[in-house]
Order: sequence, then C-alpha cells, then structure tokens
Amino acid sequence: MTVRQQLPRRVAALFDADAELASRLSAAGLGGTPASFRARQLGGAVGSLAACATALSLAGASAALALGGALAAGGAAYGICEQRLSAQVAARRALITEELPIVAEHIGMLLASGMSLTGALRAASQRGKGFCAADLERVTAQVSGGSSVEMALAEWADVAGSAEIRRFVGVLTLHSDATDIAALVADEARSARLEAHRRLIERIERRNEQVWIPVTVAALVPGAVLLAIPFSDALRDYAAL
Repeated sequence: MTVRQQLPRRVAALFDADAELASRLSAAGLGGTPASFRARQLGGAVGSLAACATALSLAGASAALALGGALAAGGAAYGICEQRLSAQVAARRALITEELPIVAEHIGMLLASGMSLTGALRAASQRGKGFCAADLERVTAQVSGGSSVEMALAEWADVAGSAEIRRFVGVLTLHSDATDIAALVADEARSARLEAHRRLIERIERRNEQVWIPVTVAALVPGAVLLAIPFSDALRDYAAL
C-alpha cells in the first residue's frame, strides 16, 4: 500500500481517536478538548522524563540507565493519566447508576400528573442536584436548541455508558407510542431500585468477607502458636534420642 493510500486511513484513525477521547472526557464530566487533554498528558510525561533523567544523572548513573529510567518514568506518567481518566469515567458512571432510581421515580410522578416528557425532564433537572440532574439539564438544553428529545436522550445514554440508563432511555422514547408511559417509567424505576438494592447487598457481603478474614486469622494464629510450642518440644526430645 502506497503512502498516498495510507494517509487517509491514518487521518481517519486520528479523528476516531479524538472522538473516542472526547466521549470519555464527557463521560467523566470533564471539560476541555481532546487536544488540551493530550497536551497535559504529554506535558506530564515529558516533565517526568526530564526529572527522572536529571535525578539519575546527578546520582551518577550510566547514560543507558538514565535513558531507560527516564523513558520508563515518562511512560508511567502517560499511563497514569489514562488510568485516572478511566477511573473517573467508572466512578461517575457508578454514581449516575445509583442516582437513577430516584430520578426515574420523580420523572414517573411528573408524567403521571400530566406533564409532558420534555417538561418532566426539565423539572427533574432543576430540582435534582446530582450527576443525573446535570445530564438531564444538558438534554433539555439540546431539546431547546432544536434537537429531538429522543436524539438528546440517546446521546445521554451513549455518554453515560450504563445499561440501566440505556433501558430507562428506551422506555422514555416510547412516550409517543405508549398509552401509559408513566406506568412504564414507574416499572423501570422499580426495577432500577431493585438492581441498586442487589448491588448494595453484594457490597455489604464483600465488606463482611474483608472483615472476617483478618478476624479469623487473628483468632487462629494464637492457637497455632500454642500448638506449635509442644510440637517443637516433642521434635527436640525425639532428636535428642
């Protein structure tokens, strides 16, 4: 393949990478552009590389060791920035999922009172204080700007990246076809609350296991020591025979 044929593919790959990074930044709730994020990331990597190279040179390390250490430090700084972004995305996604049952119940009550879907989303965004409320505020802003509510909700589901949010959005987009959308939203809110309860039980059980393991070890170690003392004495007496 010639260079002329490879160039469009490489340019397209760069644009795809920027779009993917922009989506991750939005999912993490961070502002800025992919270019500014990459600039900070590369700046941190270069700074770590220079600092490590300087420190190793002052310590009297060889040129090869200083170069290798500097490259490792730069790569680690670059990777830490990526890992921190992934952790922020995961943390925000988990918080949005935990907030969903309350928000869904609120929207369901507003729809049951006769409010339109757009009005219910706007009211929920104004009365809420969490990440879901902030996302719904962006949804209503897009609708006010001319986007359809279905398209704005679908974009929110893509950015949130949560299966529960996607199911909830799928129910909301039925507002023009379903005869009782409030009941469907209430059922989805009930399902989301049951799922949140299940996750809470799993976390409690994991924490109980984390508590009982050291407690069990602490209870068994003294008994093992007491058993080891006469056993070692018996071995010593047997060796003396």
